[in-house]
Amino acid sequence: KHNYKHKDKHKQHTHSLRRLRKMASSTGSLKRKEKRFLVTLAGVCLAKVMEEKEKDKEKDKPSPDAKQPAAGAKPLSGSIQELAQKVEEGRQVSAVSALEEKLRSDEDLAVKVVSDALLKSLAAMLAKESDREDVLRLLIVLTDAGVGLKKVEVANTAIRNGVVGPLSNILSSGLPQQQELAAAILGNLCHESPVNQDKVAGHTAIFKSLVDLLGTVSASNPSDVGPAQEAAYAIWNLTVGHAQNSQTFARLGATQKLGELLKIPSDIAQENAAGALMHLTMSSEARSSISATDTIPRLCKLLEPSFEPEVSTQAAGALLNLASDSPEYAELMVKHGAVEPMVALVKDGPDLAKEYAAGALMNMMKGDPEAAAAAAKAGAVQALAGLLSRPFGTAEALGALANLAGGSPERQIAIYKAQVTRRAVGHLSSTDLETRRGAAAMIMNMAPHPKIKERIVEAGALAPLAALLKDEDTLIKERAAGAIGNLFNDHTKNTNAGFTQAPDLIPSLVAVVQQGSAGGISDEGLRPAVHALAMLAAEDRPCEAVWSAGAGPPILKLLQDGMAEAALGVMNLSWRWPDVKTDLADQDAITHLVKMLHSQDTLAREYAAGALMNMTAGSVPNAEKAQGAVPALVEILKTESIQGAEWSAGALANITRVGSAPQQAAVDAGACKLLANLLPKASSSGRQLLVLAFISLAEHQSAAVQQALSGGAEKRHLKEYRDSGDEELRRHTNSLVSKLGSLVL
Repeated sequence: KHNYKHKDKHKQHTHSLRRLRKMASSTGSLKRKEKRFLVTLAGVCLAKVMEEKEKDKEKDKPSPDAKQPAAGAKPLSGSIQELAQKVEEGRQVSAVSALEEKLRSDEDLAVKVVSDALLKSLAAMLAKESDREDVLRLLIVLTDAGVGLKKVEVANTAIRNGVVGPLSNILSSGLPQQQELAAAILGNLCHESPVNQDKVAGHTAIFKSLVDLLGTVSASNPSDVGPAQEAAYAIWNLTVGHAQNSQTFARLGATQKLGELLKIPSDIAQENAAGALMHLTMSSEARSSISATDTIPRLCKLLEPSFEPEVSTQAAGALLNLASDSPEYAELMVKHGAVEPMVALVKDGPDLAKEYAAGALMNMMKGDPEAAAAAAKAGAVQALAGLLSRPFGTAEALGALANLAGGSPERQIAIYKAQVTRRAVGHLSSTDLETRRGAAAMIMNMAPHPKIKERIVEAGALAPLAALLKDEDTLIKERAAGAIGNLFNDHTKNTNAGFTQAPDLIPSLVAVVQQGSAGGISDEGLRPAVHALAMLAAEDRPCEAVWSAGAGPPILKLLQDGMAEAALGVMNLSWRWPDVKTDLADQDAITHLVKMLHSQDTLAREYAAGALMNMTAGSVPNAEKAQGAVPALVEILKTESIQGAEWSAGALANITRVGSAPQQAAVDAGACKLLANLLPKASSSGRQLLVLAFISLAEHQSAAVQQALSGGAEKRHLKEYRDSGDEELRRHTNSLVSKLGSLVL
């Protein structure tokens, strides 16, 4: 019984957030049949990031209608128009302060007042020290409004009219409160705009200035945290989905300084630092430098309910990305008690926290049964199941449930009882890539359970899984193959259902196997695909379809490469037709099977023995080709696997029948005694194979067989075989006794 296992590790997330901003002080501090394929979701979702970038590029294009007010929008009053005109003309600095005061509480009006003339004038006024702070405050109001109303044209206009250069100068040489404001504005300019991220990053001095600002505060002296917390905000928005910017900040030492900022007793600073770390850690340099700090324990601490929900949300996001591709970090998170508060966030946290926490749980449970057990004990199954009916966090919840299910029949039952099976099957057809991946992974890891696999098929999983074998995403193809392999494993009803319910299933599986590594399919994806074909070939109706679809050549290629499942495929393809055996033998299948008997993989040796049994049944030429396998087959009789030993006995029965030489080789290797030892252990189908092996050996080695069966226990077992009610077994047992002559039962 061999099921395939997939452990799921989730992608890194690349969200940026609009944080509520509020004035904190008068100085301008701001807030912001046989093998389980079990799975673990892997990889950074760069494709999704790029999709978001393309959308943002479209969004960043200036719109000819951008200045037109929406229906029902408030018109600009005469006083606001007059103030804006004065600012545009640069005539009165006092107009800047007055305009800021009027727009501060009205985002709609703030967006409407933005123009090239206004921003160009403000950029010029930033050069004058006496005017600078008032200008910065107005820019904060305008860019906050752009972020709040998702009007990227506000940021575009500011950048187009030269605001970034003066802001960069202020970061490096301005007063602390001015640096704080400048950093906050830069963060707004980059918000959810890859195009603007690149434009701001073009002013390279900004990187070092922002990192330097992070170091202006410490846990021992947290009084003036404003510049540091807004620098973290700017870094956050500069690094969202931007690997190059992340790498630059990491090289300048931002990772360690952000970790220190987490210790400041300010929810704004903690939120900004955690948000920045979430995206900065897309950089391999940043991820590796974390190990030398206490950042992970601190992030775990921020998950506790005593901290603001926004802080815990971003801490969960940072931990999610840090646990991706790092078992060491995931283990450290578990050690510092992250599992239970993550489950609590999935249950009761803000929507984004639920999503991040589900993804973090997925990554922490990857390959860690203790973490999975702790999560289940904390109520993760019901909490994650609840996300499947929400419009967010679906992919993360599916992946986490997949890892909970992996290798645990108890948790598989708990997940099934949470009534998520049909919802997971429905998500197989999702238009979202990560959701399809998660759904396929969850079904793959639930399918090994003998009672659940039939329910999954009843829920209609086979047709969409077959469709996923044609998906453009390689991981989805592999997981769909794994799910199908597990659903078919040791289950004739499901296998035949797949044949009837999904007409394209067999050609699609063959196509996956044909693609192989050249098509990007890993061994972990090929093995379940071949296994599924082997299960289909074991059934009467599908067997011919598998062969006719061209499964033979790619399976033989994988057999040559030493893949165990390929031997199982040969075993099940060769049981029906002599011409198929001949065709396979002509392509050196027997040579490769004999070689596989010496593999270090126990399963490969077992499947090779079964394939040789079927390939040599009723075929003297094939049996003659396989004579060199005899010593290795005798070795397999010693294994703990009864199925492997029985198949080896069947192969020996066929091969030793061809002459005295293979019989002598088998006896010299100790086959008679080993076969006798199997008599009390054999299954109902294996009993006949043992008796047939004795009959073949007795042709020229009757004395050795007689000696092995002369004991009272051996005779008693043979008598049980004879009297079992199995007519064919009775006939073969009598034939053996007759051949030996002096053996009396």
